[in-house]
Amino acid sequence: MNDTTPLAPPWRGALSASYARGRAFVWFLLKNILPLYLATEVLKASGALGYISGFLAPVMNWWGLPPEAAAVLTAGMLVNLYAAAAVAAPLGLTSAQVSVLGLILGIAHSLVVEGVVVRELSSRWRALTFLRLGLGLGAGWALARVLGGAAS
Repeated sequence: MNDTTPLAPPWRGALSASYARGRAFVWFLLKNILPLYLATEVLKASGALGYISGFLAPVMNWWGLPPEAAAVLTAGMLVNLYAAAAVAAPLGLTSAQVSVLGLILGIAHSLVVEGVVVRELSSRWRALTFLRLGLGLGAGWALARVLGGAAS
C-alpha cells in the first residue's frame, strides 16, 4: 500500500506544544501575580500599607529598604518569588533596593513549601530553614553596606 499523505513538518508539533505551554504559563502568572499586585496597589493608594508597615521602618532600614518592603519579604519567604514580584512592582523601588531584596529572597524564598520538602529529606529541616533565613538576611545586609546606602 502506497501512503501518499504528506506528513506535517516536525516544527508544527513543536510550535503547537510551545504555544500551549506558553499560554498555560501566562495564565499561571496572571492568576498568581495580578491579584497580589492589585491588592498591593489598593493598600498603597489607601495609605493602609504605609500605616501597617510604618512600625517596621527601623528594622527595614538595616537593609536600606523602605518599610513597605516588609510585605515583599513576607510574600517571597512565605509564598514564592512570583508573589514577591507582584507585591514589589507597585512600590517604586530603586534598582539597589530590588537588588537587596533579590539577594535575600534568592537565598530565603518559599520557606514553608521548601521546609516541607526538606523535612522529608532531613531531620534537621528547622536548622536548614533558619540557616537559609539567616544567610539571606545577612547577605542582604552586606549588599546594602556594599552599595553604600544607595539602597535607602
